[in-house]
Amino acid sequence: MFFFVTEERAAAGRIVREVLSPTLNRPEEELSQRLLVGPAGECAEKLVAYQAAGAQRIFLWPVENELRQLALFRERVAAAAT
Repeated sequence: MFFFVTEERAAAGRIVREVLSPTLNRPEEELSQRLLVGPAGECAEKLVAYQAAGAQRIFLWPVENELRQLALFRERVAAAAT
């Protein structure tokens, strides 16, 4: 699953609008609802929802700044989702 953790709504919108939607050929609204793009708290909520739906593993692909994004995910999203 593509992800990008940011507290800046404009940055999250840019990632979905300029990178993910054209790349995946999917509507922005659909991607915003399903992917882990945005504030850490919202990403954690989505992750918990996927777990509740039965997901046991989710493979992650950071959209930009790979190492920083993986660290943010571990520190802010995964920690909040457990």
